[in-house]
Amino acid sequence: MEYSLLNRDQDKQVIFYGNILPSSRDKFLELMTYLPTSEQKRWVLQVDDLDYIDSAGVGMLIELNETAQKHDVALVLSGANTVVKRMFDLSRFNELFEIID
Repeated sequence: MEYSLLNRDQDKQVIFYGNILPSSRDKFLELMTYLPTSEQKRWVLQVDDLDYIDSAGVGMLIELNETAQKHDVALVLSGANTVVKRMFDLSRFNELFEIID
């Protein structure tokens, strides 16, 4: 998994690429280091280009969300394909995140 960070108006855009697997943990930990100093209090996680996410990846997104909440940052998920959206639905992500298309 790779990601890009972009500032877009009031939001921080996080664009994910590839697959979120257990091996993505270091990238998530790196991403979390930006939360405490973020001027943007809404981060849009663009998952359009994710091919796959497993249960470990779901756990990492939950951990990212918990860290974001500690720093008053709201996470929004955007653009999930069918496979990724199914995993989000099974995980009841709509209860944790705002999900937009």
